[in-house]
Amino acid sequence: MTRRGFVGDLDRNARYCIYTEPFWAIFGTAALYYATLYMESVGLSTVAIGAILSANLYVAFMFQLVAGALTDRMGRRRATFWFDVTSWVVPMFVWAFSHNTWMFLVGYLLNASSKIVNVSFWLLATEDSREEDRPRIFAAIKVVIMFAGLLVPVVGLFMDRYGTVPTLRVLFFVGGLAMLLHNLLRHRYTVETRAGSEAMERHADTRLLRSVLDGGKLLRAAGRHAALRRLILMYVSSFVACQLNIFLAVYLSKNLGYGHLVVGAVPAVGALAALFCYTVVMPRASGRIPAAAMVRWSLVTSCAGWALFLLLGRGEIVLLCVCAVLTSAGPFLVESYRDAIVVSCVHTGERAAFFAAVQTFTAVVSIPTGYLAAVVFDVRPLLLFAAIAALYAFAAACSFGRSASYRTDIRLVPRSDSSDTVGTS
Repeated sequence: MTRRGFVGDLDRNARYCIYTEPFWAIFGTAALYYATLYMESVGLSTVAIGAILSANLYVAFMFQLVAGALTDRMGRRRATFWFDVTSWVVPMFVWAFSHNTWMFLVGYLLNASSKIVNVSFWLLATEDSREEDRPRIFAAIKVVIMFAGLLVPVVGLFMDRYGTVPTLRVLFFVGGLAMLLHNLLRHRYTVETRAGSEAMERHADTRLLRSVLDGGKLLRAAGRHAALRRLILMYVSSFVACQLNIFLAVYLSKNLGYGHLVVGAVPAVGALAALFCYTVVMPRASGRIPAAAMVRWSLVTSCAGWALFLLLGRGEIVLLCVCAVLTSAGPFLVESYRDAIVVSCVHTGERAAFFAAVQTFTAVVSIPTGYLAAVVFDVRPLLLFAAIAALYAFAAACSFGRSASYRTDIRLVPRSDSSDTVGTS
């Protein structure tokens, strides 16, 4: 695929969000993949790691409550810059020097503010783009992130030579510098979106609590809409399934005895699968297969991948590669189309609040997942991966049924000066 076909015909914000993403992805992908192994290597217990991750999710819920309101008041561009600094740049430096539970906890509590960026960044990247371009923007950024997984085996080589902890300390420190550069460049070359500028004016005098309550109203209204209700349930279950997958590197290295190079190759294989999906699958599906259908069969693929993973044993490299392809390609396509649907499914005036409300509900459900994952993994590791497969199966079930029948120009909560109502399905 040519540069023009990859991002050149996209909106300015989309292009520069994609261009700058490698500065985060190269280091963030490896950092997230090896985070639990890093903590385990400096002496933290599995339960302590799970408690830290659950604390992160609890505080993330607090940030999620105000994510839509802050994004509307600060603007997409400014909120993305400041909260990317607090959620990634500062924590990366903290983690680089962490040697006990409390230091890791501080880093993860700061990282919880990334929930605001999860709203502001995606709106900054997609809001001024045509609706039909949005799945491609989500996918392009995710391709960059997953393609960075090709470099994860390099980290494994350094770990073999210099040791796990020294290598990962350097990774986090250099990653902090790269992420700072990432923020500065993106802030320099992007502009505030049209809807963001309007939201800043509209919400300048709106109290934060009022904005949070408005998000709750949107979620309740969506719950009365059959298609949106299924969409929200699918979003939550597929997100939680992804959140539970925090001990993969530990399981492969400690329980199945795979070497650092093989363990590091898993995200690299996944990156190639994602790239294939972006360059071959998505272009062929564009205009032929509805986004809802792409989500549905991608969830089925994800479930199949994790079901096969339950059969994985020692030294089964071929089966590991098959599992890596399915459990990477499936979620990649799910997130690309799912998130585009969520962003596009309501009126522009409700977009930030609805997107944040869905993520808030998801955050509430996700709070105990880190601790529960650790407890389950301690009892029986395979049970954790069986739960991931089951969640993807449930998400797939939610995606079947009648097609969604909402229109993007209809408001979920009508304004006092409008007779708009949400359609039923």
